[in-house]
Amino acid sequence: MSAEIKRLFPEGLRNNEAERSKPRHDPPLRFVPVKSLAKEDGVDEDDKSITVELCNKTTLKVVPYSFVDVESFLNYQKKHAYILDQQELKTKWRKQAALIETAEVKIDAISPETADSKEKSSRKKQIELRDVHTRKRDGIIAKAFNLYQQMSAPALRAEWDDIVNEHCFSTGWLDVENELSELQRGQNWETLADCKRLHLLTVCDQDAAERHDQYMNVTIKKPQRLPVKPFYKRLKELDELAPSLPCLKDQPDCPSEVDRRNISMSPFAMCGLLMRNVTVQIEDEYNCLHNVVPTNPKKLVEQLTKIETKLNSNVTSNKTSNDRRKSSEGQPENSEESRRSKKRAAKTDGRAKMDKITRKVKIPTHVEQGCKLCREYGGSAKSHSTLNYKKWLPGGKSHPEWRGGKTTANINVHQNQGVNQLMAQQAEFQKSILKQISKMSGKKKKKRRKRSYSDSESSDSD
Repeated sequence: MSAEIKRLFPEGLRNNEAERSKPRHDPPLRFVPVKSLAKEDGVDEDDKSITVELCNKTTLKVVPYSFVDVESFLNYQKKHAYILDQQELKTKWRKQAALIETAEVKIDAISPETADSKEKSSRKKQIELRDVHTRKRDGIIAKAFNLYQQMSAPALRAEWDDIVNEHCFSTGWLDVENELSELQRGQNWETLADCKRLHLLTVCDQDAAERHDQYMNVTIKKPQRLPVKPFYKRLKELDELAPSLPCLKDQPDCPSEVDRRNISMSPFAMCGLLMRNVTVQIEDEYNCLHNVVPTNPKKLVEQLTKIETKLNSNVTSNKTSNDRRKSSEGQPENSEESRRSKKRAAKTDGRAKMDKITRKVKIPTHVEQGCKLCREYGGSAKSHSTLNYKKWLPGGKSHPEWRGGKTTANINVHQNQGVNQLMAQQAEFQKSILKQISKMSGKKKKKRRKRSYSDSESSDSD
């Protein structure tokens, strides 16, 4: 991953945020690569970097590579190819090969059995030139092989040496005609590419390109907290590594109907991948502005970035307005402290309303004392009230229901009736007070049971 994309990636971003589900087979390249480079076991921490000469008398320091993941391994091989390009080794090799071919032509033009001394001298000189150019050509390709070895850590270096010896300096391999060859392949640019591919197969499978294609088109999704632009840059970076992956098409027994997968996406396919990974709101906004599907990834990313910025600004403004409204009202409605304060306020209001009702509603305390009729016409006036009194009528006449009897019995009857009436009034008043309190406080309270008192009537003996 480049330094720019690392800078744009959110802190702590993980692969599960960028994948629709866990891949059934581990892909060779993950959306979020390993960030910390851990040294391989057996690698000396004090390994010093090597200095490589480039063109125009420039140098480059290279730290021997230890395996981390497939992506870093591919970048390590790409760095080797970059150094070869800067040193112009392939160009120098082609020049030496051309000089060798020219010398071969001149040598073939002179017969080895010629008697002319000048021709013999000229043929000998061309043979010497051919040998010199051959050694230079072989030295150039050997330098490319040695550079790859020096750029590797000890563990990878041992694997590389075994691969080179097996592939370049052994016999018994199948040639173009599918026959065993008794010659060595030797070191050239073709065998260098083969050796690098065999070295790559030690860290990934033969179907790495097919798995990568499945991962890119099915598994990957855009993380919610990653903008469109860095998401596209990361996709493009992964897509550029696809041609370097091993493919089933390179196997000798691969069926002819299998398509090659170690190729980069077309611009149209990249646009389709981007549109599948944006949100529905962004896709709707884009479709409102365009009537055809996109075909240019760069222009598409620019337009999607503008739409994304607009939608994010709207969300931010709405959030700010909500925060201001909540701050003006006090604490947020959903906070625990807000709910507690509301409960305390409700309790305080209920107590205040109860006190207000208690102050306004006055309980009558005046009760008629004694019986006026008994006080006027005779009898124990202080023991009972005038209400429902059945001995005297106003004017001093006897009550028609009066049957006589002992004074104490009459007094008890009047006393019981007056007390019962007073308690009934008191219970009715308390009931009305409770109803008013329950209405004002908004709470239901259980009704108190009324105490029933049975009136005991005693008959006077004739």
